[in-house]
Amino acid sequence: MNDTTLSFHFAYNGVPYTVKIGHPLLAVLGELNWGSFKDASFNEPLYIVNDGSCVSEKWQANETTPLSELSLLTRVKEGLDFYSAELCDEGINGTYFMKDKDGEIIAVFKPQDEEGKGSPKPQEKEEIIDRGIVEGEGALREVAAYLLDRDHFSGVPETLLVEIPHFKIGGKDVGTKTGSLQQFVQNDGASWDMGPGRFPVHEVHKIGVLDLRIFNNDRHGGNILLREGPEGNYELIPIDHGLSLSPTLQHGTFEWMMWPQAKQPFDEDTKKYIRNIDVEADAQLLNALRVRPECITTMKITTTLMKKAAAAGLSLYDIGNMASRTVLEDPSELEEMIDRARKQVSEQDENAFLDALWIIMDDVIASKICN
Repeated sequence: MNDTTLSFHFAYNGVPYTVKIGHPLLAVLGELNWGSFKDASFNEPLYIVNDGSCVSEKWQANETTPLSELSLLTRVKEGLDFYSAELCDEGINGTYFMKDKDGEIIAVFKPQDEEGKGSPKPQEKEEIIDRGIVEGEGALREVAAYLLDRDHFSGVPETLLVEIPHFKIGGKDVGTKTGSLQQFVQNDGASWDMGPGRFPVHEVHKIGVLDLRIFNNDRHGGNILLREGPEGNYELIPIDHGLSLSPTLQHGTFEWMMWPQAKQPFDEDTKKYIRNIDVEADAQLLNALRVRPECITTMKITTTLMKKAAAAGLSLYDIGNMASRTVLEDPSELEEMIDRARKQVSEQDENAFLDALWIIMDDVIASKICN
């Protein structure tokens, strides 16, 4: 074990393997051979690296193994032998399409060192809003959104923190890059390509649940993908979560607030999912990812608001309306609750602050029900 990687060995069906956990979630593509899986007990990705001197060449994945037959990581690693990364025109940060050995785009890679001022793209002349997210943190937030999406409820595509040695751009080796690697999802466009009338209520709600948990600062029509189902309904797929888990609650942005489905009541499956969210377990996960404490506090506050409000029968729209600013210059209702709680307790006593805030939340939610 060193500062970045924990390794241990095991045998599966008589075949020796090494499990490596970095950052503690870092996968090193240069060493990877056999893919990755999510361990059910820890809800964190574990990366399987074959012990090259021992593994039988005849070994293949099957239905009984936790390893996928050909994982995203394996396919990206194979593709790097044939194709350079392809810079994506969209967005302001460095974002690359990654291909498999057949030339098919299978993943999107976002290097940590190409966020903000490190971006290879021309910088926007307009003023960039300071959301309190430090350059280099976006990749971690991409991974955090995937890991927080327990049971794949909201449909965040598989997202991993990876290190890619000998990263090639235009055929040139630019050295090692570390960042988020997200599965590329075949789609029929983005939500802003059509009106929301054909979006099922549950699909809208699952996006809203995720955005409130991570307090998304950048949920717009371009980062909700569409995929048409066999009966003509559309599945919504959330991507681009680098501007989330901010230390401030000033900049929550939720596209779905303008959609009529947000005002519909939650179905039973969604209410059960919200009820079962374990805020402390989520906080521990974010801490393992080394997300800053103040950003973890944001998650605790917005997730608890959602849990309390949903239990009381409020809609997704009601909750989003409390959590986001209706007038940019004026604090949101949630910000006002936080300010009241801060005034009641010592600035250093986080637990007392949260206890006071929960009481205030209960009172505010109760008043909305009475009205």
